[in-house]
Order: sequence, then C-alpha cells, then structure tokens
Amino acid sequence: MSDVSTQDVMDVLKQVKYPGFDRDIVSFGLVKNVQVEQGKVSFVLGFSTQDEQTREA
Repeated sequence: MSDVSTQDVMDVLKQVKYPGFDRDIVSFGLVKNVQVEQGKVSFVLGFSTQDEQTREA
C-alpha cells in the first residue's frame, strides 16, 4: 500500500461539490489543516453559512 500525502487528500476533496454550486469545497476555501499521520487522515471543514441544511448536506 502506498503512502497517502496531503496533496492526495486535497485532490480527492476537490471532487466534493459544495451543495447548490458547481464548485468544490477546496476551491471555496472550506478545507483547513489537512494532516496525514500514521495512515490516518484528518482535516477541518469551515462553513460560512448559517443555513443548517447546507451544513448537514
């Protein structure tokens, strides 16, 4: 199994579209603090909407 890099994670997250838009969550600047340590990936999603339905989508 090959090692996963933070760039690999970002590339995958670029495929996740922001609800209601054609852009991805990375291009909107929502993905923060991507870390890959000992085979575990973590990151923070920062939403700028107060709409509960959008945050849960």
